[in-house]
Parts: sequence; C-alpha cells; structure tokens
Amino acid sequence: MGHMAHVSRLPGSGNWGIHIGKEPYVGATLATTPDDEWRNNRTANKGIMCMRNRRPSDPRHTMSLADKEDATMKKKTLSILSLCIALFAVFALVGCGGSASGGGSASKSESKEKVPVAKKTDFIWFKVEMPEGVGVSDSAGKNADRVQLTFPEDENASADRFIPVWKKALTAEESHADQAEKKGDTFQWKDGGSVEYNGRTWLVGTYEDNSGITTLLFTDVEPGSVYVLISNFDQHKKEAEALLNSIEFPDDMAEAVSEAREVEISSIEIK
Repeated sequence: MGHMAHVSRLPGSGNWGIHIGKEPYVGATLATTPDDEWRNNRTANKGIMCMRNRRPSDPRHTMSLADKEDATMKKKTLSILSLCIALFAVFALVGCGGSASGGGSASKSESKEKVPVAKKTDFIWFKVEMPEGVGVSDSAGKNADRVQLTFPEDENASADRFIPVWKKALTAEESHADQAEKKGDTFQWKDGGSVEYNGRTWLVGTYEDNSGITTLLFTDVEPGSVYVLISNFDQHKKEAEALLNSIEFPDDMAEAVSEAREVEISSIEIK
C-alpha cells in the first residue's frame, strides 16, 4: 500500500508540517491555502452566474445553418406552389368561359344564338335539305325511286321541277355525251362545261323546248352516275343551288335504289 502524505498547520505556529504514513490519517482533512479557497469560490460563483444568465432551450437559438436553409427552401416551395394553384384556377375559369375578373359575364359563344343543325329528308337513294317552298311530287311513280321535287309556282301556275335520275351503266361523262346526242340540234343542246357544289363536280348541259331552258347536271356515283334535270334553273337559282349544295348519295347506289323501290313516297317524312 502506498504512503499517504498529509499537510497540516503546526499548532500555535504559522508553519506547515507534513505527515507521511502508510495508512490514511483518520480524521485528517485536506488542507487548502487561502488562495485556493478564493479561487474555488470564484469559480463556483462564475458557474452560478452562468447558469442564471443562460437562456432556456429555444429552437430559434439552437437551429443550425442547415436547418435554417431547409426552412427557407420550404417557405419558397410553398409560395411557388400557391402561385401555381392560383394561376391554374384562373386558366381553368377562362377556359370554361368564365371571367377571370370575377364579374360573372357570359361568354361570347353563349351570347350568340345557336344555329340550328340542317335536317335532310331521306329519300333512301339520296338525302337533301329541302328549302322553303320546295315540294315533293309522285306524278312519275308512287315509290321513292321515282320521286321528283317541285319549285314554287310562278305567276303562270307553272311548277318547274328538280328531277334526279340514276344511270347504272354510264359514267357522268358518258351520260353527258348520251344526252347531247339525243337532244342534238333539235333542242339546241349546249355544253356548259363543269361546276362544283359542296365539293362535288358536275358536268353541265342545257337544251330548250316549249317549257323554257332545261339544265342537266351530271356527277359520278358508285356504281354509275346521276344526272339532275332542272327546269328554268335561272328562275329558281336560290332553291336549285341550295338543293345541289346539300344533296348526298350513298356509297352503294344499287342497293339504295333497290330499297327505294319498296318504299312509298307518302311514307317518307319531309323535313
């Protein structure tokens, strides 16, 4: 066992003595100098003052630089997200015809009157929009394959007509040449070149008789061709061109004409 040294003041003197023994000196205390006691007291007082002056734990005072940057980025991200949502709402409102200013004004499209969709009368082998004043005649036959359209009567009570005719074995050019040969010089046949109505090309020819000038227009269909006979075209130009601009033919004319032969004109709804 090591030796224990004790420092103590000798009784009745200002001198210090040292006691060395193998065992601790029971009841002995570690002697300190006045300077040591002063230093210890001063250190303890500093510690107490530091404890009094220390602020309570506050995240704002303990936040690291990385945490501050992260918080700043989150704020910026939220701001950008809010702006995007606001812009999206504005565009959605404008796209739906609303007013971005919140005035609640009606869109231009709503302020305009809706144009009614044109309805066509279905004669099985052709469809056409019927202008005002144009009627239907069954004088050539009771079934739809023989239908004729009539123009409004003039002051002489003459009802001119719009008559479509299907030629299964002839093209438009061949049918045009066939009519030119039949009418010839007797009816003063004239070749009128070609015209276009609603994207469809028609070959034109005219001839004269006691009823006036008759115009024939020829166009190709599948199979064959169709020509339309129009009495006094110039007198009914408005109605005639309305019919030519709206008329349409089926993809299979042979099948459609066969079906029209079984349908009575009186059973067709005129629109």
